[in-house]
Amino acid sequence: MRVRGYISAFASLLVALMLAAGCNFRPLKETANVSYVRVYVDEQILNVTTGFYNKEFRHPTYSRPDILRVALFDAQSGALVSERYLRNQGDDERGHYYDGYIIVEPGTYDFVAYNFGTESTVLSEEYNCFKMCAYTNEISSAVRTRLQEAAAASASMAAAAEGAGAEDVAPYSLSDEPSIRYDADHLFVSSAEGLQVAVHGAVDTLRNSAGEPWFRAESIVKSYYIQIGVRGIQYISSSSSVLSGMAASTRIIDRDFESGGSTALYFDMTRGRYTKYDQSYACIYSTFGTFGRLPESDNEIRVSFEFITTYGTRFEKTFDISRKFLEEDAIVHQWIIIEDEIVIPAPPDPDPNPDLAGGLTPSVDPWGDVESEFDI
Repeated sequence: MRVRGYISAFASLLVALMLAAGCNFRPLKETANVSYVRVYVDEQILNVTTGFYNKEFRHPTYSRPDILRVALFDAQSGALVSERYLRNQGDDERGHYYDGYIIVEPGTYDFVAYNFGTESTVLSEEYNCFKMCAYTNEISSAVRTRLQEAAAASASMAAAAEGAGAEDVAPYSLSDEPSIRYDADHLFVSSAEGLQVAVHGAVDTLRNSAGEPWFRAESIVKSYYIQIGVRGIQYISSSSSVLSGMAASTRIIDRDFESGGSTALYFDMTRGRYTKYDQSYACIYSTFGTFGRLPESDNEIRVSFEFITTYGTRFEKTFDISRKFLEEDAIVHQWIIIEDEIVIPAPPDPDPNPDLAGGLTPSVDPWGDVESEFDI
């Protein structure tokens, strides 16, 4: 019995050794590949949520983003590796944040987060961070035609004032700019190069370059406020503006907007209130969004104001405002306050012989009293 026991114990040990030789040892913990990410959005935007030139004027409407896209890209090729859409939102002492989880293997990545829901700002090459770029679209052909008509009307008015033919006058007009785009709305971006994701067994947390467990997204668009005084404001039906020397686009990962070239921006103007003592004078103003002012455009920034009058004519007025961008108001507050004044001409005198002008010439009779009887 004792010999049989020894044989049985030896056989059991031999089987255990054979099984051990055929096994692959694994670590006690599996790599989870899940990382937590939190992104704060900086909502302090000059001339949109703070820093107004005139608090009583109409300001751009700020809408908090609904969704943020978080993406990790290969640090060598720039190709997309993993992405996640953050919908959960919250607030704490640092501000408003978006958070969630992203699945990614350990490695080195370039990180980009940005918001959805922009109306005029467009993104291209969203699957390669080295090529990803923000821009706005060209104005429509109808808007460009309208601007050109206003420029032609201004040329005719200038020619008539100088006693020359319209064909002899060739003033500079921003309507002839090769690129005119709509101004940009705010795109909140957070980016980081060389982000390290280490091997981890449980849920990890992505960290910024300072080692903090969160990221901050700031708008890559600046909002400038522009204003100019207008005399004869009662004759204005609508007005718009074209501003030259602005960046046409900007890359996301390195914020380089010089490579995208120059463009002119188009945006509508708003009429301010009449002054208390002179109802023929008020300002027109607007807040426009731009990716930036090109450095080489210091001496060639022009703004054209286009007007449609209540009596149906169109014209424009152009100013050189290169030095305005170098003033403290522009650098600190992003305000462009033009001291010049635009004078809107009064409507032409009515035709003294309207009956001779033809059947298609409209006219309005003066007010008069009408007396009549009716039964009750």
